[in-house]
Amino acid sequence: MASQAMTSLEMMRRVSADSVRGATADLTARQFALLLSIFMRPGPHAVRDLSKQLDLPKPAVTRALDVLERQGFVRRKKDQADRRDVSVHRTVKGAVFLYDYGERVALRAEETRTCPNWIPVSPPQGPISQPSI
Repeated sequence: MASQAMTSLEMMRRVSADSVRGATADLTARQFALLLSIFMRPGPHAVRDLSKQLDLPKPAVTRALDVLERQGFVRRKKDQADRRDVSVHRTVKGAVFLYDYGERVALRAEETRTCPNWIPVSPPQGPISQPSI
């Protein structure tokens, strides 16, 4: 029987393969984590708060937000009282993207759990010998 970790990795492999094959956005892990942080908690969000939540420097968050905004997944809005303050808001396009992604994860998780057509990696048996040089 496959371990839970191997089953999870197989499911992630399938979802990742779907993502790179499809016409969906090609986001880095950082961008995706930021997008999830924005959508899974009520907003609006301050850049400094997102930086703290993800333990990332503010410039890294800003660069990731640049990409997410270009994709139409989030929008930034300057505070009228303090123009230095920027809030980050969800968009419908970002919500649809994440909903579709979540559906793909659920489908692949169920498929991976119920379909034995993949062979999990077994740990090596016995001691591993080092090649002689």
